[in-house]
Amino acid sequence: MESPTSLPATEVDFSDVFGDAEWQLLDDSNGRDSDFDTKSDVAKHDLLTAPLMTREAHMMRASDGYPAQYGVLGKVLSIYSKGQKEVLDDQRLYLNTNAPFSAIVCGVQGSGKSHTVSTMLECMLISNFPPIGSLKKPLSGLVLHYGEGGLNALPNEAAWLSSSLSSQASGLPVRVYVSRASLQTMRTVYSPFGDRVTIEPLQFHSSELDAAAILSMMAVGSNSPPLYMQIILAILRELGEDYTYDAFMVQLNASKKTFNPAQLAGLEQRLSLLNSFLDTAPISKKPASKRPARFNAGVLTIIDLSDPFLDVASACGLFEIIIRLFVRTDVGSGKVLVVDEAHKYLSPERHSTGLTNALLNLIRQQRHLAMRVIISTQEPTVVPPVLLDLCSVAVLHRFSSPTWWQHLVQHVPTDFSDSDAFDKVVKLQTGHSIVLAPSGIGLFKISEFNMDVDQHRGAMTKDIARFGRRYLLVKTRKRVTVDGGASILVLNP
Repeated sequence: MESPTSLPATEVDFSDVFGDAEWQLLDDSNGRDSDFDTKSDVAKHDLLTAPLMTREAHMMRASDGYPAQYGVLGKVLSIYSKGQKEVLDDQRLYLNTNAPFSAIVCGVQGSGKSHTVSTMLECMLISNFPPIGSLKKPLSGLVLHYGEGGLNALPNEAAWLSSSLSSQASGLPVRVYVSRASLQTMRTVYSPFGDRVTIEPLQFHSSELDAAAILSMMAVGSNSPPLYMQIILAILRELGEDYTYDAFMVQLNASKKTFNPAQLAGLEQRLSLLNSFLDTAPISKKPASKRPARFNAGVLTIIDLSDPFLDVASACGLFEIIIRLFVRTDVGSGKVLVVDEAHKYLSPERHSTGLTNALLNLIRQQRHLAMRVIISTQEPTVVPPVLLDLCSVAVLHRFSSPTWWQHLVQHVPTDFSDSDAFDKVVKLQTGHSIVLAPSGIGLFKISEFNMDVDQHRGAMTKDIARFGRRYLLVKTRKRVTVDGGASILVLNP
């Protein structure tokens, strides 16, 4: 047996014939890497998909030819990192409306939470108005809302986007879909908007109710499915790809004979709810003018299920169906989903419901679905921790609960160890917020993280870097549509 030293020299090739080709796959020309986060390390994909960016970073990004579609969110008052404070030369903060992202916006009533959400919607839906940014292709917007029903109900604040404050900007077309049982009441509730807002009953055609929709409504709100669910699952499995709503109902009616009275009562209750939202008229007999698409680019759709006859669990089941239809619809642009006043229907006890799972799947696949998800809530503890873990942006308006703070800091990467960030949150002015966006980008001093860069970039003292574990103190800009969330005072100033 030959020893290694006796092997022919031709079998050992120390040349680098394919070196250039290999380095091309390594996305580098010479293999020099830095341990620090500089522009050379912020990949093209990260520059394109950063949810937030400072004005300076945007300009440097634009100079490199990256496509720009952005909205003016507000101004950065200061940036904090490990006890250090930095003030930007140009304080403008932009929202990247070209790429999917997910955000949670929280704060007590009157802190500016709804104002911030509406400002985000303006950035994504109002085009041809340069003061708020550059929007070449408006998105399609969907807002989910559930609240107190009856004459005491209040319109969803997002409906005020239909009313512009500027003669140079048009208000958004807004469609509101409500429960048919409360149609006249909700038309009265939304009457202050006049013909700027269209109110329609929420109705599904049988062709829209797939097997997943049936499961959503039949087992809604149950941690342990009712007994009749096993029969429903068996029917759905038997139908398989041949499923239609009519075929399902035929088999279900035949199976009812085997149900005991308790099972039959529960099933009839769920079917009654589903039928109340079912549009029984054939599509072919409806004039096209009376069947507008629910979702369109540049249009805001609000699903307002404020109805005294509709409980939280049922509303969540209907929201789940709507989300699937929204994802399925081709609008020719991106989409934005707002889960408004989430504390009214999300809770830790319902962490495994269909709606929560639908939101989780949506956020996990947001890049592939061209989806932006914004969760707005007064109380962050109602948001399941895994949703907080996945959100790319957190906007914290004023609140004073240490429990809320501890819940949040356990699920965000920001370094608060050497700061008085909670004191800042408690003292925030209305419209001010602390913003956490690890993948956002800004222009920062190179010496802060890489002294060697100055040697080969001459006088360059700043470069693009991610926000990382920094946090931003931000003031949201003024709206160009009416703010309908103002407090009602006895004496107005």
